[in-house]
Amino acid sequence: MTNQPHSNQNPKRISQKFKRLIGVLLVLLVSVSIAGYWVLNSQTGLQGTLSTINRLSSGAIQFEGIQGTLRNIQINSIHFANEEFQLTLHNTHVTWNPNDLLQKQIKIDRLSVETIDIRILPSPTAAPQRTLPENLSLPFALSIHAIKVDSVHLISATHESSTLIISDLMLSVDSNGHYHRLNNLDFRTPWGVFSALAELNGNSPFDLSAQIDLSDAHQWGDAQAVIAGNLEQMNIQIHAKQSHTKKDLTLQLQPFATNPVTQFHAVLERLNPASFVSDAPHASLSVITNLIQNESGQLEGKILIENHAAATLNDGSLPFSAISAQARITAEILQLQDFHAQIKPGEIVSGDLIWHLEEASGAANLLVSKVNPQHIDSRVRAAQVSGEIKLEGNAQTQSVRIQLKDNSISFNAAIKRDGEHVTLEQFNLQRSKSQLAGQGKFNLGNEQSFELSGNLENFNIADFIQAPDSNLNAAIQLSGQLSPRISGILKYTIQKSRLEKFPVTGAGRIAFNGLDQIKGKAELNIGSNHFLAQGGTGESDETYQLAVNAPALEHLGFGLAGDLQTHIQWNGNFQSPDLDLKIKSRHLHLPGNQHLSGLVADGSLNNGTISLKATIGNYAASDKATLQHVEINVGGKISDHTLLAKAQINDISKIQLKAVGGLDKKSPAQSLRWNGQLAELTSTGKIPVRLTAPTTLAINSELVSLGHTKLSVSDGFLSIDQLHWTPREWKTQGHFSGIALLPGEHQDSNQSSLHLGGHWDFVSNSQLTGNLQIQREKGDWYLPNEISQPLGLEVARLKIVAQNGKITGKFELASQSIGTAKAHLSVPVKQSNNSWTIPDETPLNGEVIANIKDLKWIDSLLGNSVSTNGQLQVQATIQGTLKQPDFNGRVSGTQLSVVLLEHGINLQQGSLVANFRQSNLKIDRLHFITLHEAPPDERLLKDVKLDSASGSLAITGNIGLVGNESRLEFEMNQLPFTHKTDYWIIASGSGQARYHKNSLSVTGSLAADAGLLLQPPQDRPELSDDIVFVNSPHTAPQNLSLLLDIALNLGEKFYLRAAGLEGRLAGQLQVQNDKNNTLKVHGAIAAKDTTFKAYGQNLTVQRGIVSFQGPLDDPGLNILAVREGLAVEAGVEIMGSVRHPRVTLVSTPNVPDTEKLSWIVLGRKPDPGGLDTSVLLAAAGSILGGQSGGGITEQITKALGVDEISFKQAGLGSSLSGQIGVVGKRISSRVYLSYERSLATTTMGITKLTYNLTPKITVVTQAGEDSAIDLFYTFQFD
Repeated sequence: MTNQPHSNQNPKRISQKFKRLIGVLLVLLVSVSIAGYWVLNSQTGLQGTLSTINRLSSGAIQFEGIQGTLRNIQINSIHFANEEFQLTLHNTHVTWNPNDLLQKQIKIDRLSVETIDIRILPSPTAAPQRTLPENLSLPFALSIHAIKVDSVHLISATHESSTLIISDLMLSVDSNGHYHRLNNLDFRTPWGVFSALAELNGNSPFDLSAQIDLSDAHQWGDAQAVIAGNLEQMNIQIHAKQSHTKKDLTLQLQPFATNPVTQFHAVLERLNPASFVSDAPHASLSVITNLIQNESGQLEGKILIENHAAATLNDGSLPFSAISAQARITAEILQLQDFHAQIKPGEIVSGDLIWHLEEASGAANLLVSKVNPQHIDSRVRAAQVSGEIKLEGNAQTQSVRIQLKDNSISFNAAIKRDGEHVTLEQFNLQRSKSQLAGQGKFNLGNEQSFELSGNLENFNIADFIQAPDSNLNAAIQLSGQLSPRISGILKYTIQKSRLEKFPVTGAGRIAFNGLDQIKGKAELNIGSNHFLAQGGTGESDETYQLAVNAPALEHLGFGLAGDLQTHIQWNGNFQSPDLDLKIKSRHLHLPGNQHLSGLVADGSLNNGTISLKATIGNYAASDKATLQHVEINVGGKISDHTLLAKAQINDISKIQLKAVGGLDKKSPAQSLRWNGQLAELTSTGKIPVRLTAPTTLAINSELVSLGHTKLSVSDGFLSIDQLHWTPREWKTQGHFSGIALLPGEHQDSNQSSLHLGGHWDFVSNSQLTGNLQIQREKGDWYLPNEISQPLGLEVARLKIVAQNGKITGKFELASQSIGTAKAHLSVPVKQSNNSWTIPDETPLNGEVIANIKDLKWIDSLLGNSVSTNGQLQVQATIQGTLKQPDFNGRVSGTQLSVVLLEHGINLQQGSLVANFRQSNLKIDRLHFITLHEAPPDERLLKDVKLDSASGSLAITGNIGLVGNESRLEFEMNQLPFTHKTDYWIIASGSGQARYHKNSLSVTGSLAADAGLLLQPPQDRPELSDDIVFVNSPHTAPQNLSLLLDIALNLGEKFYLRAAGLEGRLAGQLQVQNDKNNTLKVHGAIAAKDTTFKAYGQNLTVQRGIVSFQGPLDDPGLNILAVREGLAVEAGVEIMGSVRHPRVTLVSTPNVPDTEKLSWIVLGRKPDPGGLDTSVLLAAAGSILGGQSGGGITEQITKALGVDEISFKQAGLGSSLSGQIGVVGKRISSRVYLSYERSLATTTMGITKLTYNLTPKITVVTQAGEDSAIDLFYTFQFD
């Protein structure tokens, strides 16, 4: 019982302790909950958390501008720094749920960063040896739905300027802690757009697989990289996506080894260094490399490079045609053994090169063998140079020694650097008697002082470059310093020298301190040309004069000619100068085929007042006048003056400009700035332009700025809202509307010219961004013709957008005459020397879609003799490069027709099936059908039967679209060629046409299925060949080379009815020409079953052969035409050639020529009384006249005993009419007897007796039809 109270007390104590414990736990839980809520949901909690991170990182991570909560973090700047780099993140935003940490996972919904700046720091110590990690697993699962970074900039350690290297980065990752997956990584760089996928096992050996795609890469081209293996050893395969360009790389890596690259294999084609470095020379390189790590850990193998576009340096190309070397590469050294560079066969540069990476030292020993320097630079004279080039050095000392020579030329040079001192120990260039020697020093210290001296002895510039012959003897000395500003002294003397045959003398001493303080005297005399500069600038009381008296600039050579007189006098300093200027030249020829005439300039600057008058009579470039007259006038104060400029472009185009403003005197001389207004600007011509209101203008070497400007252009306006340029960036913006192309061309009709409108907005800095849009507002475009043909434009729109390193153009057209067309093209652009360029190797990406519903509009372009019709559908993609575009797509055509009216070709019912393949248009089928027209003469062709009522033409082959070879095959099947008055021909055959580099080759074989040649209309009157039109338009010579090789077969149904001939022709001809375009024909044409009609009689052509053995215009003749069926079968035989025919009369049996002629014409013997004489003589003149030498007509005159037999038209006042025949006989040197009789009437004729009393007095008596006596006195005028 005594223990009972004690046992009753224990439960109470226990209960009280438990209550206290529960209370403490509740307080602790509530405190933790409150603290957790404060951390997760308050800005101060976020700031406290980030402050803890800052302390734990010992200040390596810093935060600025913290906002939001731990769930929704917003930070203006995050800075991270270590010994290797500094990292700054601007405007970072993170959204995530911290509660996921309780489940051992991190889920970030979105992490966005506006800009990341990376500054690489120079490392004071060598990088430590990399080791393979033991484990890459995470203690938690990780999921980042999206990481977005707008731009990443790289800042060098020595410069503050940043370079954009990455933009538009998007990233998504997932990991369960042991297995990591990169879902996507996309970003844009100046070199292209990258997309990547990857997977990594976090446990050793860390299996890895990845794929990286590169697109829009204009330097390299689209490519893909595949990575497989693990972090101990991985294989990387890279290949180009374009099938026509091979770029394959294979690498085997051990990332954590001392020498990580164990294998490197490369096959690269069509590499152009200029695509990667804008100032690099152009080339087309093929590279083959096979490097394998040897037992010593060196990457060893052969490097082979071929240049398929070797050319000289002055052409902007690489002169080497092939380079090979045996390479050895480690982390310590880069060594090229057996280096071998070939320029031309037998022209070799060989040797060994080595570079020690850790010590930054190296050496090269090169042997030069029989190199022609003209193959390196075409401006240099040819030679065969051999010798040695040695280079060696490290970070502190370097030296170069060059020793080259051939039979007549030698070049020795030695340059050495030791710390801050650079010494040109030797420079000696010599050829024959020409010698240039020099030496110098340069200090790289603060002042950067320099000393140079050189001597010319009997130096002939033409010994080394293509220049005028010369003999120069001179001494030159130059000394000074570059910092804090360039200053120094130049001394020179020239004695006993000549340029070509003109003497050269001169001497000078000039001291300069910057460009605004110059003192001294310099004189140079070349032939009759004198140049003098003397005096000083910089002080208020100093005077500087420049005088040029050059009446014969051609004495200087180098493309200069004409005359120039100049006198410039400068008084005072740059702050308050006085200046007098006079320039005059009648004719001035400048390099580059530029010509000036009538140059006069007279100007002055006195007490702040400026005056300038300048005129140019004519300016022409490449023999084409571009300016007919230029006039410039400036007057006023230097701070307030007026500029007037007028320029006559051609007879109808004139430009006039007026500007008012002045120079800012407060600006330093190096950056003088002109501020003012553009008050007037007008331009006349086909598209007139006029400034509607004055606008502001500012100009200096670093700035061009134009205020808001509005121009009246044609029937509309153009507004320049912004135009601002500096060397680093430029901006322009504006819009236009109602601008008529060729206004006034159709003002006499109801036709309206095409009116355009649009806008533009461009900004250029590190990127080119902006857009341009041009669209049709109203009106139409008219094709040139006798009657202008409208295209019926409904839509015409062009839009160009520049962004993300590319320019994209889109074009849209809708026309009632043409149809519809759409096209777009995207090309990367490259920045070079503050300008944007599109290199030849730029990849293209575009498409063209056109639906041409009617080809009739082409007629206006081809002329009235051609008629076309039909529909075309075109769909093609454009890829490849700017230099070698790659087209893929199709072209189809229906209801096509081509009518060549002058040639009798009528192609109808045409269809086309073609495909674009790379740089060709492959025609799978182009087919036409032409109906046969009825022949014009049923009698000759009554037995001709054709297989069908129509003919056809089929064409297949390739058409080169970018200057590559075109080849077409054609096949004709009974194709008609019909001309109502000339011919009717049905032909079949096949052939081929090839075109490449202005050379057209046509081969084929054609045969006539049937044909008829008709008598063509009489030709129009033509002027004699000796009549030449003065000032006729010059016709440019044709550069097309034409090669023909065509076989022609007339077949068995080819007929002729022309010039009295009627019958069938047969034979074969081979038509060819040589490289001199001389046309030659081989073969023969024979007449079959042919008659010749003359004087109402039909002569049978028993033998009719025209043979060709070369020239087309002089075939051989072998023709016999006989009147058959008579007692005497007489006829005509023609032998010889067309140019020299021999015509004789023949008969069976053989009879005298007069009787042969009678049997041909009259069909009987001649009348014994001579009554047929006139008829026979007329027939003889018609058949046999025109021969050279003694022909039948001469034989008849001799047989009749007369001196003249001729036929002519009766004169005015004569009693005879029409055509008359004349028979004459000379009785003595003064007496001539003749008989004249009309051939068309039966009059008795006239007998004339002509007697020459003196050389000027003649008595003529006549009897018969009209009897008279006349006395003639002859006057002669010289």
